[in-house]
Amino acid sequence: MVGKSLIYAVLFVAVLNKGMSIGNFTMFLALAVSFSESMLDFLQRFGDYKKASLEVDDFRSFMELDIEEKVDTIPIPSADKYTIRFHDVSYRYQKTDKDAVSHLNMTLHPGEKLAVVGLNGAGKTTMIKLLLRLYDPTEGYISLNGIDIRRFNREDYYRLFAPVFQDVEVFAFPIVENISMKTPNKTDRKRAEEAIREAGLLDKILSLPKGIESELLKIVDEEGIDLSGGEKQKLALARALYKAAPIVVLDEPTSALDAIAEQQLYERFDQMIGKKAAVYISHRLASTRFCDKVAMFKDGAMIEYGSHGELMVRGGEYAKMFEVQAQYYQEKRVENQ
Repeated sequence: MVGKSLIYAVLFVAVLNKGMSIGNFTMFLALAVSFSESMLDFLQRFGDYKKASLEVDDFRSFMELDIEEKVDTIPIPSADKYTIRFHDVSYRYQKTDKDAVSHLNMTLHPGEKLAVVGLNGAGKTTMIKLLLRLYDPTEGYISLNGIDIRRFNREDYYRLFAPVFQDVEVFAFPIVENISMKTPNKTDRKRAEEAIREAGLLDKILSLPKGIESELLKIVDEEGIDLSGGEKQKLALARALYKAAPIVVLDEPTSALDAIAEQQLYERFDQMIGKKAAVYISHRLASTRFCDKVAMFKDGAMIEYGSHGELMVRGGEYAKMFEVQAQYYQEKRVENQ
């Protein structure tokens, strides 16, 4: 806008003081405006190319990343039950002077439901990334059935977990493959359909002309389906159910829901996974009452650990946080009545 105003001003001065004809004025104005718009379009495209270049550079760096194990690996022990233990684990991000997780000692027993709670920035997600071995501890170690998890092949270790994160990635291929995350010839359709039903996505699938074979996104197929935020969350839950791994991890996948809806979803999902071990992460306390243990995090440290009842009797940080949130939602219910 400023550029156009300056062009108009210069041309008007040329007409008034230099005797420029109206025809030349019109011609120069059209040329100037065209040139200005072309430059703006060029600069915008240059910015887009720069952004794409950075993304491609990141992708190439990822593809070329050397993730080969530094030591000889051993097979995951064949067992019906797995116990995971944190041994004085700390983790510090690069270029920071404070641990994101500090001296964590905790055990996840077979079939146990663990709620990990705390305010944003308390260290919950970092703890989960350590559990999943997306990060390796800067101090201490994590063991699986008594063996340091760094001795296992990463891909074998990853197969033990069915994680559901807050950000759900959807890919441009059919719904059934978005759930199995496998090629068509390796996808179990009946298993995918069962996961869809249990995750509460069946009504959406039945409303689509191609059902479970419907393409997602419009990148490959112009008639591709766009899912809502809630439907994406259900898709992620269906993925976790399809994978049927022995340990399920939910890292705040329902943050867009209110606490009551979140609690109902967690309770329903808890029934779906049965006797599998599960870790539920939230800055709200919707998932704590039906869990066996609760780990309360603050400033990177686990400050309280125990059952919901034990922590409420103790009257510490967890009890205070629970009472504040409970009071808030009681007031909201009264307002809505």
